[in-house]
Amino acid sequence: MDYVTLGKTGLVVSRACLGAGGSSRLGLRRGATPDEVMRLVGRAIELGVTLFDTAPRYGTESLIGQAVASRRNDLVISSKLSCVLGADMNSTDLCSAEDARKQVEASLVALKTDRIDILHLHGVRPHQFEHCQDVLLPELVRLREAGKVRFLGVTESFGNDPDHVTARRTIANPEFGVLMLGLNIVNHSLTRTVLPATRAHGVGVMNMFAVRGALAQRDAIATLVAQLIASGEVDPADVDQNDPLGFLLEPGVAGSLTEAAYRYCRHTPGIDVVMFGTGNIEHLEQNIGSILGPPLPKPALRQISNAFGKVISATGTIH
Repeated sequence: MDYVTLGKTGLVVSRACLGAGGSSRLGLRRGATPDEVMRLVGRAIELGVTLFDTAPRYGTESLIGQAVASRRNDLVISSKLSCVLGADMNSTDLCSAEDARKQVEASLVALKTDRIDILHLHGVRPHQFEHCQDVLLPELVRLREAGKVRFLGVTESFGNDPDHVTARRTIANPEFGVLMLGLNIVNHSLTRTVLPATRAHGVGVMNMFAVRGALAQRDAIATLVAQLIASGEVDPADVDQNDPLGFLLEPGVAGSLTEAAYRYCRHTPGIDVVMFGTGNIEHLEQNIGSILGPPLPKPALRQISNAFGKVISATGTIH
């Protein structure tokens, strides 16, 4: 495993982070048992993973807490606080400071721990940021001063915030030490503005959406790229419309689109940690191996830049 200091937090964490949300939720979406989840997380720890990300909305905090309990002081837990009341993440019905404290206290109980190492405001939309900063942040600072939270972060709503407004406002506030940002082979828009600023301000970056939906499927990517051509974000002259990412599977480049995607994100300057999710131990081992792989060859990187350098809308999911 490779390790990195996560910005100004000073936390030394693994380059690979096991996420307990997404389409897998540690395998719970396909019916994994708690024992299977314990084995999965245990194997990740054996392979050197020290950073685990969860959230109340994922329903996996208690399993992560149980799985890491025996190594708690050696591992870093990242969890989240929702700023909205109810299930609609786009809502303008926002929680109070007292609601935020109650959420954190509930997470501590679920995680079976006395502190959350990184607490993120979850999926903050631009219209919610001011409330998060002015109303919720002072309470989170008090929780940090009480030792219940060590560091504060924000996760952007990748796909709802194509200009990365939330990320840029987060960087400007010194209370936040970590950002969870979306970046992948097709949409690497934040490399132009956000990542230079995170590096300058010492904000640690956790990369999500490295592989999602169409990005792991050679046939489905053609549908996604057709949409991007229609939106004017991709020039059809710059891609093979039948096999847009086929060049990544040529000899000497990568063995799979998933491998290429993780290697691309891992070696993007400014990305500290690459997140991945799975409910399968074999996939876990493959994903970690990909994240630890070398940079993609320079000709492949140039082709990625030429083809997708103007994309701002794609998250990897076909709409």
